[in-house]
Formats: sequence, C-alpha cells, structure tokens
Amino acid sequence: MSKVIKIPHEVHESTCYVNGLVDVLTWKGAKYDYFLLPIIGGMASFAYLKFKMAKLPCMVYWGNSPKYLLKDLGEIIGFTQTISEGKSFRNEFPKMKRLLENDEPVMVGALDMYYLHYYPELYKREHIPIHYVLMVGYDDNRQVVYVHDCSVDGVQEIPYMEFERALDVNVPGMSKKNTFRIFQLPQEMPTELEIADKGFTYKARRMIKPPVSMFGIPAIRKLAKEIVFWANKDCFRHMVAYAGLTPPLIAEDLSHSDGLRFEQARVLKALGQKYHNPEWSKASNLFTKSGELIIKLCEKALGYEGSACSELLDRIAGIEEEAYRYLDRK
Repeated sequence: MSKVIKIPHEVHESTCYVNGLVDVLTWKGAKYDYFLLPIIGGMASFAYLKFKMAKLPCMVYWGNSPKYLLKDLGEIIGFTQTISEGKSFRNEFPKMKRLLENDEPVMVGALDMYYLHYYPELYKREHIPIHYVLMVGYDDNRQVVYVHDCSVDGVQEIPYMEFERALDVNVPGMSKKNTFRIFQLPQEMPTELEIADKGFTYKARRMIKPPVSMFGIPAIRKLAKEIVFWANKDCFRHMVAYAGLTPPLIAEDLSHSDGLRFEQARVLKALGQKYHNPEWSKASNLFTKSGELIIKLCEKALGYEGSACSELLDRIAGIEEEAYRYLDRK
C-alpha cells in the first residue's frame, strides 16, 4: 500500500509548529501572510517558568508552546483539532495511514531531529526533540513516510524505523510520545483582515493581563526583579537560546535573537499599510525597538550580567505594554 497527498508547501525555517497548518490552509484556498498565524498564536510573546528542584530552576521562553499555540489559533480562525498522544506507535501508525487514505494530512510531533537524515548537521549527532512535520504520504513497499518539513523544499522521506524512533519522545508541557493531530477547517474561512483584527486583540489582552503571572508583561517585570539574583549560568544561556531561531542551540550571530519581535513588527507594518490601520503601524515601530533591546539583552546575558539584564527587561516591558495597548483599542 502507498499514498501521497499532493498539497502546496512553503519553506520557512524555524516555524515547524505552524508550517503544516499553513500548508493545509493554503491547500484549502486560504491566503494569509505566512507569519500572521504564528504571531497571533503566541510566538513573539513571553513566559518565565520556575522549578525549584529542576536542573534549570529558571527558564525563559519568547513564545508560546506549540501545544497551546495551535489551540489559540483554533479559537481565532475557527478550526478544531483531533489529537492522539501518548499511545503506542504500533497502534497509532496504522491510524495515521488510514487518515492519509482519506486525504487528511497528519501533523506529527514533537519528534527528535536526531533521526532526520535530511538535517546532516544533526542526524545521529544532536538530540533536539521539539520538531514538527506534516505527514503527506507513506509507502509500505519502500518502508518510508513522506513529509513536509518547514526548512526543506519538496517532499522528504523518512524510513519507518527512524520515524518510529523520532516520535518516541516526551517533552513536558509540549508533547507526549507518538503525538499526531489533524485539522477540521470551517466551511467558510475567515479573511486575513478578520483573523488579524481578532488575533492581535486576543494576543494583546493575554499579554497585558495574562491568566497567570508566569506569562506576558507581568512575567517580564517579574524576571527583571529576579534576574539579578540568578546564580545558574545555564539559565542565562537558556534565555538566549530561546530568543533565537535554533533553540536549544545558541546562534553564533545574535542579530536574529530578537524573540521574533522583528517578524512581528514586519507583519504589523505590512498589514497596517494594507488595511489602513495606523494603530498597527505604531505598534510595529515599538516592536522593532523591543527586538533591538532583546538582542542587547542576549549579549549581556551571555556575560551573565544580571543587573544590566534587569534594566533592559524593564525597558522591554514598558515598550511592549505600550505596543499592545495600540493593538487593543476596542
């Protein structure tokens, strides 16, 4: 048995958490600015987590977990998900193949990039169990699955054995082993303007007044007070890694370690001009400033300069709060 679903594929590195969804939406006729979805879904946001007894007692993330990002996007766009997680590969793999037979692409992950041969710099060298791909086919004779990957053009092959090993990961707060999902889209897709208007407002309110203090602007201000007391150097390095495009690795060049603020600024500027919304354009300028400060923050963090980091975090919080108030003027 074999099956391949032919759907369009866009290549955008470091966006695996939403790449498959965008491919499916495009396949069904939707046309949105690519980065609108990850931005309104929660990337370019903030989380500060603390675990007293953990190896890393303090962890900073400059975006949302893919698990919650897709949930939030579902509420904004109007799609639902069917998710299976934590079960055996032997039972779940046949289900994935049956979905493909019914022309339903399957988003799988998190999976470990250690087993993806088309990443030669990582293959059998580096365990990075936070990746997602869109499964679009399989071939029992050749013993391979066919996937779309955000960083690679065209369709990639993964041998069944390595696919099974790649999915055998548990990432707390993100994914259980052998997780896959499919999307049920609304009959009538909302317009780009409708999604942007609802999504920017939704995100602004969650950043200014989050449901818990570990997220959003309050979390940035909390970190500003506490980072001067950080003693664990790995906590500083974690904060820098997740501001960049290749976490958990730290980029040699920090010019893109802006927590996706530059991309958020670009989306707001483009849509502000396209839909004649000056509030979005004003917010865009502020997020550009915030991104520049986050790069400076990363530089100071690699020198373990807690006081300098604290000052920069206070400035970032003030700028971003002002920006989000422009996005919530209803």
